[in-house]
Amino acid sequence: MKMSLLNNTIVHLLNFEKYSNFQQALKEAAISNGFQVILLSEDFNPLILVETRHEKTIDEILFRSKQAGLGYSDSYRFLDVDGIKTYWGTVEINKSKYYLSIVDNDDRYDVEEITRLAELIELSMGMWRFTPEHDARAEFVKALIRGNKSLAYTIRDEIGLKDDDIVSVFCAKNITEEEGQVILDKYVEKGLFEIIKISEDNEKYGVILKGKKLKSTDNEKDMALRFFDEIKGNKQVRIFHVTGVEGVESAADAFRLISETSFFVESVFPFKRVFTKYELVMISNCISIQIQGGLLRKNYSELLEPFKRDKDNKSKQLLETLETFVLDAGMNANKTSDILGIHANTVQYRLKKINDILGVEITGNRVIPGLTLALALRRLENKVN
Repeated sequence: MKMSLLNNTIVHLLNFEKYSNFQQALKEAAISNGFQVILLSEDFNPLILVETRHEKTIDEILFRSKQAGLGYSDSYRFLDVDGIKTYWGTVEINKSKYYLSIVDNDDRYDVEEITRLAELIELSMGMWRFTPEHDARAEFVKALIRGNKSLAYTIRDEIGLKDDDIVSVFCAKNITEEEGQVILDKYVEKGLFEIIKISEDNEKYGVILKGKKLKSTDNEKDMALRFFDEIKGNKQVRIFHVTGVEGVESAADAFRLISETSFFVESVFPFKRVFTKYELVMISNCISIQIQGGLLRKNYSELLEPFKRDKDNKSKQLLETLETFVLDAGMNANKTSDILGIHANTVQYRLKKINDILGVEITGNRVIPGLTLALALRRLENKVN
């Protein structure tokens, strides 16, 4: 094994007299030996970037590498990123693991040499007593989730964001890194979006930001909605998002709305996989009505009273059909037929009977808001009780 890489790197990394800090020593070692270094947090946010060649930007390397489904590993893994030779593994700093990527500019080194180089970099971090700066971007998301708006404002300024940079906030359940990353990359690589995200248990939380190449004529809200619609491919995935937020205050309130309603909105809309602020706000209102009880709750309950007077099976079927038609099928009779597994003519017959029983046209603009809320309340209470 050639020792020039390690020997030449040691000359710089352990020269405490010449260099004032670890980052400076690492940069000089990288320039001298033709490699680049990226240190990332567990949320894949860059903490150290040492660029010595600009054939590909660090962002491009990160995006391509994420698609390979990186995980923590004790050995270094080779990835060819459009002709750029990259190696990925982990280092431990103060008992915490971080991703470390080393880019071989001229394809001069093998996996064994790169692994030894990574070990040397990790050792020198300890000798320099180097501690990575906190992951400010991840802390920004965490502050918003916790509702700590004053801290979020401070971090926003630290990472150089403006309020109007924020497009959307979201929580995704049961989604893997690979599933979302390929779709996200399409938007990020075009410069339309940037994203800050963190992972907690089986959930991913994120903030979508305007990209640098987003034109003033582009509708970032529509693009975000398309993104969420594309990302829902896996039937187990559930996405809760509030798109169209306006700054830190709005983003923190949006995360609070998601936190308070996500469990209940799945119960009310079991066939949906993407939930917008409209569904979330509706369920928030249902929860408030349940808590208040009294006349307000009674008023909504009485909208469905005609189906409760006759406790026969036909009344039960009609109410089930109405509930499916309004809450699950988007007022589409054919979709209602598919969900219930009955003939489309049967659905049409039942809808006519429902109109007769209620004495109104259920698709009327003045009828549907109150009827939808009444049905959502009924389903929510049935699920909770």
